[in-house]
Amino acid sequence: MADIKQQKRIAGSTAYTIGAGLLMNGVLQIFIYPYLNRHMGSEVLGSLLFIMGIAAIVCPSIGQALNTSRLVVRRTAGVVNGDYDRMLLLFGSIGGIAALVIGRSAIGSPLQAAATFVLILFMVFRFYGDVEYRLNLNYRRYFIYYAVLTGGYLLGFSLYFLTGMWHLIFLCGETLALIYLAVTGTVFSEFMTKSSWFSTALRRGTFLMFSYFITNITLNIDRLVLKFLISDLAVTQYYAVSLLGKTLVLLVAPVNTIIISYLTKRKENLTRAQYLKFVGAGYGVSLLFFIGAQIFTPIFLKLFYGNLYESVRPVISIVNLSQVLGVLSAYLFIVVLTFTEEKWQMILQTLHLAVITVLVLSVTGKFGLAGFSSAVLAANAFRAAAVTVFGLYMVGRKKKD
Repeated sequence: MADIKQQKRIAGSTAYTIGAGLLMNGVLQIFIYPYLNRHMGSEVLGSLLFIMGIAAIVCPSIGQALNTSRLVVRRTAGVVNGDYDRMLLLFGSIGGIAALVIGRSAIGSPLQAAATFVLILFMVFRFYGDVEYRLNLNYRRYFIYYAVLTGGYLLGFSLYFLTGMWHLIFLCGETLALIYLAVTGTVFSEFMTKSSWFSTALRRGTFLMFSYFITNITLNIDRLVLKFLISDLAVTQYYAVSLLGKTLVLLVAPVNTIIISYLTKRKENLTRAQYLKFVGAGYGVSLLFFIGAQIFTPIFLKLFYGNLYESVRPVISIVNLSQVLGVLSAYLFIVVLTFTEEKWQMILQTLHLAVITVLVLSVTGKFGLAGFSSAVLAANAFRAAAVTVFGLYMVGRKKKD
């Protein structure tokens, strides 16, 4: 009976988290971005995507990493809110400044610079904020949190019509989500209080931040490399063709959330047989995702990015497989993280970043979008294989220990 109740709770939690991701990203990817493509043009949208690509690297690398770190560290340390809140403020501010430096070519005025900095900082806090509901396994409020965020994006979209400032789309959503969190949660209470476990939280959180940072660079490397080596148009082209593949994150990231939340409540580690079941499920679902992406990507492109379809059609299969393998790796890393130290994830991610950097810089300039796509595929295949083998080795060693 207890197992049945546990399965129902997990199923309900998964439904809420997947629903939250689908709602937020569905509005962005099916409504907001396609409209901006028609209104701004593909070149200008590429510049916007470049800034948001920087945000997609910086914000989850800090906020989501500290979020996950707190879930893991709570098993052995009596950390408090302020241990993480002060790290968010420090690293979020550093991330905002870094975003201004890296994205200066796409920032046209002091007002845009200020809006970009505030947006980065708010997104860092929002990515961390849902730990409130993960700590308590309250995934109904988790869903509402992201529903409020989505409603804020739609409200901000109307403000974009009035001002022409696209930052307001995202600032409005992030602000409303944080207000909801302040009303319903306590994760930002006693903001500057520090416990005796702060140094432990800082050390382990920093390891995970570096790991997430490396992961998010690889996930968004297209927006950086293509802008500087080809053009803003190439950024939009790759974004459009990879969109359905990246949308898999809507399904896999919530599953990762459930896995880390429930497995970190267990006192015992996974056995080899349990690990292999997780691996088999990951590869099996990834195959289904790839088949689905192959079917629906051409349809999606013709409907929402018809002006780009012919230019990206040759790389659809390569990009879809690449995105599926990238998402599979992220899922496997979460599983492995539950029975290994954070430093190993950072080491593997660093190795993957080195491989992808060498490959994309070697071929993109000569072979353009096709060369870049093939390089990312090769690097993601390497990472998926590496983390699978590493996890198998570590789970076997833990059993011996």
